[in-house]
Amino acid sequence: MRKHRQTLLIGLLVIFLAACTQSELTPGIQATFPMQNITVTPDPTPTLTPTPFPTPTPQELVNEGEMALFVGDYDVAYQIFSDALTQSSDEKSAAQSHLGLGQAFFMKENYGLALIHLRDAAEADEATIAARAQYLLGQCYTQLNRYEEALGAYEAYLELRPGVIDSHVYELRGDIYNTLNDPTQAIENFQQSYRTHPDGGEEQIEIKIARAYQAEGNLETALSMYKDIYNNSTNDYTKAQMDLLIGRIYEADGDMEQASTNYQDAVTNYPFAFDAFTALTALENAGIAVNEYQRGLVHYYRGNHNLAIKAFDLYIEETPTDFADSALYFKALSTRAIGDNEGAIALWQSLIENYPTSGFYVDAWEDIEFTYWAYMGQPESAAESAISFANRFPDAPETPSFLFLAGRSYERAGLLTEAVETWLRLPDNYPESDQTFSGIFFAGIAKVRMGDWAGAQPLFARASLLASEPAQVAAAHLWIGKCQEALGDISAALDSWKQAQIADPFGHYSIRAEDLLIEREVFSPPDDFNLDPNLTPYLLEAEAWLRDTFALPEDINLESPGLLANDPRFQRGIEFWALGDYRAGKNEFESMRLAFANDPAQTFRLIPALVEIGLYRSALVASTNLLQLANLEGADALTAPEFFSRVRFGAYFLDWVLPIAESEGISPLLLLSVMRQESTYEGFISSSAGARGLMQIMPSTGEQLAQDLEWPENYTTDDLYRPYVSLLFGANYLKKQRNLFEGDLFAMLAAYNGGPGNTIAWKDLTPIDDPDLLLEVIRIQETRNYIRLINEIFYIYRWLYGGSTTP
Repeated sequence: MRKHRQTLLIGLLVIFLAACTQSELTPGIQATFPMQNITVTPDPTPTLTPTPFPTPTPQELVNEGEMALFVGDYDVAYQIFSDALTQSSDEKSAAQSHLGLGQAFFMKENYGLALIHLRDAAEADEATIAARAQYLLGQCYTQLNRYEEALGAYEAYLELRPGVIDSHVYELRGDIYNTLNDPTQAIENFQQSYRTHPDGGEEQIEIKIARAYQAEGNLETALSMYKDIYNNSTNDYTKAQMDLLIGRIYEADGDMEQASTNYQDAVTNYPFAFDAFTALTALENAGIAVNEYQRGLVHYYRGNHNLAIKAFDLYIEETPTDFADSALYFKALSTRAIGDNEGAIALWQSLIENYPTSGFYVDAWEDIEFTYWAYMGQPESAAESAISFANRFPDAPETPSFLFLAGRSYERAGLLTEAVETWLRLPDNYPESDQTFSGIFFAGIAKVRMGDWAGAQPLFARASLLASEPAQVAAAHLWIGKCQEALGDISAALDSWKQAQIADPFGHYSIRAEDLLIEREVFSPPDDFNLDPNLTPYLLEAEAWLRDTFALPEDINLESPGLLANDPRFQRGIEFWALGDYRAGKNEFESMRLAFANDPAQTFRLIPALVEIGLYRSALVASTNLLQLANLEGADALTAPEFFSRVRFGAYFLDWVLPIAESEGISPLLLLSVMRQESTYEGFISSSAGARGLMQIMPSTGEQLAQDLEWPENYTTDDLYRPYVSLLFGANYLKKQRNLFEGDLFAMLAAYNGGPGNTIAWKDLTPIDDPDLLLEVIRIQETRNYIRLINEIFYIYRWLYGGSTTP
């Protein structure tokens, strides 16, 4: 590990990668470092076993400790920094060790021990170390509600390290003064935060200033600021918030007429915002009339469906025109939400019959089809509804989609013959539709499920003629070959698979064709591979390619980070990263990446710095964008110098990936592939569905895994942002699914993405043990794409790190 760190990390600044979102080691998992083998047990103190490796220097230990903090191995970080402190022969390395120990204890919420070490670090002669210690002291004191001491620590930080993240620190001080009910001091600090903000001010700070003025009793200033924020904001949720705050001031002053104007504005224009619901409540409490349609929308978005239905009914009764179709549509959604599926369908049918020009007309048809199969378990009725639309509107642009949905619902109902007949209407009547290839392809899959290989083969052949992209060509020929194999024509099958193999290099179906040609199991790692994360050997080739491709002058310095290190955004990013505020740090570096998006030289210089810092996702995106500037996308991007591929498909978090992969019996290449697909290597990322971390674990799944593993101690869902916790949880969950499905790796991935219950159902629909058939039977497109993409990523990892010169 240290050789890796020295190669990648010594080139930049010495970065204190303070942990804010990471993990501990698990019982039975061993993390091996060149200077020592560290086996972590449930005991909070790791056991150290000396090895023959040379004794690391204190600075090397500090570097290792920082990486352990970044990944979240707090116990390991504690031991490493303790060793560094013991071996320190100079004040600087001792202070760094105390700072690291303070960070480790802070992340473990042991604030007492954190304070001891941070106070020692705060005495350092080096201002940067002392300043960071003061900042973390401010964080500790805040957690302990020792606010005066926190204010003093933050003031000391500003004195020791001015001009870096002043705006952020002043904002923290303003928040503390708010807590202390001192609005005057809060205003002063928030104003300082606004003045020193690198972008010349920020909306959320303006809101804090205005609210502090309101708390101080200066309502005129607060009101003026709220109005300015409303007028200047482009965020609808902010506008709704300002409506509410303005309305409250007027209401408190007895001017309900003016207050209601603002409340009504929130309800009418921003019904989806929570503040609109609060504004609606204020109007209702004041006895002021509200448009029932708007009332219904507000309640709908808040999930108050019975109240929404009541409001929509009143609107329809009182105002049979205007938004009656919209009211019907949303009433149907609320009706379905309370469990009355038949009532919802009846409402949508009423909209269809009475409002043929409604903007919700097609949506109503789609919702009826979806409700039948997804909510009522009546896929045959769903199919009949979709076919009814197709028969009624044969020339509508949506008709091919409805026919495809009808075929899918017949398939759900087990009516495969009807599904085939429906899907074949697409090539017969809509050969130019985007749905046509999928329709005839799935008709072939249905024939395979029926055991009719002879009937399936011509359908796949016809699909190959209708294919509009390489992946479709490869898919059709893969299945033509599988039909030929099933019918006993092995020679023809081999020829078809060769056509599939060359149709879409690095694409899933071409990869599967290659697997079949060489009799390789899915996700088989190479016999030997070297996950070397060192990018240095590949830099010179990449630099030469860059100069040639973009005709860069020879005197342009491409060394990383070079003068980029002087960019204020770079310095702020390093500081936030060192202090454990990874999201704020990322925002600074992303600002740079976006600013240099059309500058190949600056982007190239930024990429190694991003990798070194640990912003692997940003490095990946920067590399991809740079290749796009060179007109290299998809498989063509892999023809660029290997440096870019190794950034985009990196051997990241290796010292944690390798022992976890070994413990759970999963190929490290597959674990890296899943990690890349789930989060593109970013530990503090969240999905819209609520999944968190490197392996995108859902909170409910995380709770169950933490109980099963009895680790980590005092688990909370925030632990999912710790890369080590996420890695171990993800790998353990993959192992559970692999065992559940008896080693079927496609089923394992289907369960990881689409759930084990769905996967059991999909397996039951597969009459033969064939991973390719299982993939096509999966009814959730996202899950099908998920498996295909991970197979493609795994193939690239195998190609990059397996010693092959050609894919």
